[in-house]
Amino acid sequence: MEKYRELRAAVETVAAVDAHAHNLVALDSSFPFIRCFSEAEGHALAFAPDSLSFKRSLRDIAGLYNCEASLNGVENHRKFAGLHSISSKCFEAANISAVFIDDGIQFDKMHDWQWHKSFAPAVGRILRIEHLAETILNDEKFSQSTWSVDSFTDSFLTKMKSVANDIVAMKSIAAYRSGLQIDTKVTKRAAEEGLLEDLNAGGPVRIKNKNFIDYLFTCSLEVAVSFDLPMQIHTGFGDKDLDLRLANPLHLRKVLEDRRFSKSRIVLLHASYPFSKEASYLASVYSQVYLDFGLAVPKLSVQGMISSVKELLELAPMKKVMFSTDGCAFPETFYLGAKKAREVVFSVLSTACDDGDLTILEAVEAVWRIFRQNALQLYKLNGIVLSNDHLRVISFNSTSKVGSSEENLVFVRIIWADASGQCRCRVVPAKRFYEVVKDIGVGLTHASMGMASFCDGPAEETNLTGVGEIRLMPDLSTKYRIPWSRQEEMVLADMHIKPGEAWEYCPRNALQRVIKILKDEYDLVVNAGFENEFYLLKNVVREGKEQWVPFDMTPYCSTSGFDAASPILQEVKSALESMDISVEQLHAESGKGQFEVALGHTPSNLAADKLIYAREAIKAIARKHKLLATFLPKYYLDDIGSGCHVHLSLWQNGKNVFMGSEVPQTQYGMSKVGEQFMAGVYYHLSSILAFTAPLPNSYDRIKPDTWSGAYLCWGKENREAPLRTACPPGVPNELVSNFEIKSLDGCANPHLGLASIIAAGIDGLRRSLTLPEPIETNPSFHASKLRRLPKELGESIEALSGDEILNELVGEKLVTAVIGIRKAEVDYYGKNKDAYKELIHRY
Repeated sequence: MEKYRELRAAVETVAAVDAHAHNLVALDSSFPFIRCFSEAEGHALAFAPDSLSFKRSLRDIAGLYNCEASLNGVENHRKFAGLHSISSKCFEAANISAVFIDDGIQFDKMHDWQWHKSFAPAVGRILRIEHLAETILNDEKFSQSTWSVDSFTDSFLTKMKSVANDIVAMKSIAAYRSGLQIDTKVTKRAAEEGLLEDLNAGGPVRIKNKNFIDYLFTCSLEVAVSFDLPMQIHTGFGDKDLDLRLANPLHLRKVLEDRRFSKSRIVLLHASYPFSKEASYLASVYSQVYLDFGLAVPKLSVQGMISSVKELLELAPMKKVMFSTDGCAFPETFYLGAKKAREVVFSVLSTACDDGDLTILEAVEAVWRIFRQNALQLYKLNGIVLSNDHLRVISFNSTSKVGSSEENLVFVRIIWADASGQCRCRVVPAKRFYEVVKDIGVGLTHASMGMASFCDGPAEETNLTGVGEIRLMPDLSTKYRIPWSRQEEMVLADMHIKPGEAWEYCPRNALQRVIKILKDEYDLVVNAGFENEFYLLKNVVREGKEQWVPFDMTPYCSTSGFDAASPILQEVKSALESMDISVEQLHAESGKGQFEVALGHTPSNLAADKLIYAREAIKAIARKHKLLATFLPKYYLDDIGSGCHVHLSLWQNGKNVFMGSEVPQTQYGMSKVGEQFMAGVYYHLSSILAFTAPLPNSYDRIKPDTWSGAYLCWGKENREAPLRTACPPGVPNELVSNFEIKSLDGCANPHLGLASIIAAGIDGLRRSLTLPEPIETNPSFHASKLRRLPKELGESIEALSGDEILNELVGEKLVTAVIGIRKAEVDYYGKNKDAYKELIHRY
């Protein structure tokens, strides 16, 4: 057993507070990706690939992405995956529970600080005082000639105090402008002369005069003290704009010994490298001084990082040393900062244990202090923004779901959904998973993607057999501790021919490909939200035979029905939210023993992943209560069926662009691009059904007058139409926010279903298709004029076989396999009329 196993577990599982970082930028920002690895600029940046940090960090990123370990390979992966996907992966792998962002550094196409709540449970803002001052001085509402130090101070302090309760800290970059020899006794006259000098230098104003900067810093620190806010100060190295000689924190002695600031809390950033020993000394003798080692980790060599952190701890109390990533512009910087920080802290603390400086228990306590507790105690947290109602993060007690090595972890389930929509898994002992499998995956026969719902063998005409093997590669960004089986984790897998090379039959890859096409051609992202309908069945014995019967007999939205299932649904909700799956609504449905759980919308690749986990959770928790949850479309042929309706919207730069405009008013309440996309889905709907309604039993559900969408049409808020536009509360009158597809059920592979839908939408955009007039009444009233959607699976197969667009975009080999499986389904269930009843154990 590893000597420091407990210490390593603490380092790997602690949910860190990232106490200093910067905004991310769009993928097409002019800020070059190579700046992810270096502080250099201009011509000097060309030499960055020859640094130790570059070579190591590039391999680390390539390992996370399972892509080629080259700058070009990583950049191609970034473009293919998209910013949301890589950000999610990086932040999940970093295991950051909160991030504090200094948004005072300006990048091209930089995202607002609150935008980052999509990737971290809690986000706080750090106010950069020099940026605030320059923003005020460059405001066009004011004439520069009228500024005096008094008028500026009034505006500056008023603005600063107005946001003081909404920030977690202040920050100064005086080191970049005039150095850290700050004169806290600078006179107003000297400050005014400095202000005028900066104003007369021409616009936009950039503050450089030392007297004015010292005055600005002193005023700001007084406000920080009055509002009980820490002041972060850039110290040590940075880009060439900085005079390193003046960035030594020892220059701050006048500030630290000024009585006005005896109660201040000053955080020296970046380990003050190369002045780490000096910073450690200051933290040991001045109560106000705290230390942060972001930027030094991960920008230095491994030995440089270890040396720097070790020097900080030579004198500084462990209660004063804190982690940050100094993540900046690119999500990979957050991942690298967290990854190397964990490795370096483990190395430093385990060595301290070897040397007798610490016991193992003391070292474990130091881990929690450095990565979490010190920041939580130091920073003001009431200004944080929480993501997706993650109220639980206020206590900051969340635990890791990435890199877990806790002693009670036994198994890791590697999960995939096949072309018949069945969820399957291979299970690996946890130790082997973390030592080997997470990097190289596990083998899987080609036949696994050719299996039908009734047989665990490849169907004919799929072109897949038991000959050949691929790799199931775990996507660590999808890994969670299983809420209903706490000694296990589960992770979704991609199918690769070999690590880093996708297999063309992989459903997740098919969805990613069409997502990339839509993004590349139209800069659009599809968000999806699923409504899960399912039956709860209980086992009874009648006349000596076991039967599965409804859990209850209550009607739609029954309060008593919900009462009966509430303990189960409470567990479902808790389990889903522990896996970052947002639950929007729950209710008893129309069928006997039928319920619905509606999930929040999220980018389509994540929505498909979350739907798989949601189904797993619902089935497992029902099983725990000795019930069976089934998503089979039509278990009782004389009762209402179960669907998995999906709501879809189009997004561009964080804005819903499916929605139309009131001025000028747009047709049907949707935008032109929204109509074209939806029209593509409309014209390919019969083919799409081969993916979204994959069983003969699916067509027992899709009948007229059952709210399942039996006729080819669309309508606004028309629940009998297979496609309907929706106008939820809060959306302006006559506008729509999304459209719903009803022709999807719980036996569909969600990745393949969404891939076919997005492929159809792409065709609509390419050909500028338009929708016919909407149907405003029950489509059955227009049966003589409307075309019936496929009444059976065979018709959908025929439509897909002749659909060149879906074959091309989803992938011809994958479509061939899907058609082969669907034909086998038609043949088998045509000969075995009651066999569908056994499917409650598969779906």
